Amino acid sequence: MSPYPSPTSDRPLAGRTIALTRGPARAGALGAVLREAGATVLTVPVVDFAWPADLGPLDDALTALRDGRFGWLAVTSATTVTALTRRAAALGTGLPILLAVAGDRVRIAAVGAGTAAALERAGVAVDLVPATGSGAQALLEAWPDASPEQTPVLLPHSDLAAGALADGLTARGWPVTAVTAYRTVDHPAAPGEAIEPENRWSEAAGERLTVAAAQERRPDAVVVTSPSTLRRWLAAGDPCPIVAIGLTTAAAAAEAGRPAAATAATADPAAVRDAVVTAVTRPVVSNPTGSPSARSADRDAAPPTPERRWKA
Repeated sequence: MSPYPSPTSDRPLAGRTIALTRGPARAGALGAVLREAGATVLTVPVVDFAWPADLGPLDDALTALRDGRFGWLAVTSATTVTALTRRAAALGTGLPILLAVAGDRVRIAAVGAGTAAALERAGVAVDLVPATGSGAQALLEAWPDASPEQTPVLLPHSDLAAGALADGLTARGWPVTAVTAYRTVDHPAAPGEAIEPENRWSEAAGERLTVAAAQERRPDAVVVTSPSTLRRWLAAGDPCPIVAIGLTTAAAAAEAGRPAAATAATADPAAVRDAVVTAVTRPVVSNPTGSPSARSADRDAAPPTPERRWKA
């Protein structure tokens, strides 16, 4: 007899416990969708985001962006949106206003649907987003070809960025200025260094667990949001099935010898929920490392996002 309540079409995760490697304040819509599907969600903030040791290069880049010295702003994460918004405010303006001063010369590219949504919530219209998937390769495939009139690209990023997007754009003839917008650190960031508001972990935001405490509850699957959250989860050794958000995270899981049981092509909550359902309902077999893992299978494609392409 199954130890779980019988799932239904509207509650396919009934009785399941899912760990989500985000804190309560960041779990947001994804946590809500998983709960609506019947899951008990454990919010586990394993990383935090801190300002660069030197904010001068980021502030200089924003000033240059305002002055029209860049033709593109390429944004690779929702955390980058937060960093740009807060630094624009520190410079005495808002990000939408700063971009408005720059005028129509600046186009905005987002690495995926989740980042595009974060930009739009911040009041910034997005000109280019991949039709399917997310990540450097997806954005490169959607990026326009270089021309004699191409203008420089500003690429703010994490200190852990691999450089694939900058390298790909440069190889195609686009001049790129990369600047560190934030650092990825163990949770929690030191007081005064976190880019999020200081009260972000208030009790009102809900319970948050350490990795060890979450693993003691024996979750049926863990949703890992990035290679850095994956590494921190695996460091504690839990063998539960992994659900990766994005191909980059899935690749990191494979390299770590713990292939993802399912992968969501984007951070869209419905796509992640569907990947979680796939992971927890697959038969369990042994992976090459000898640890239990969900059986590999072809991944379902996420619903496409309408691609926005820049027009000259």
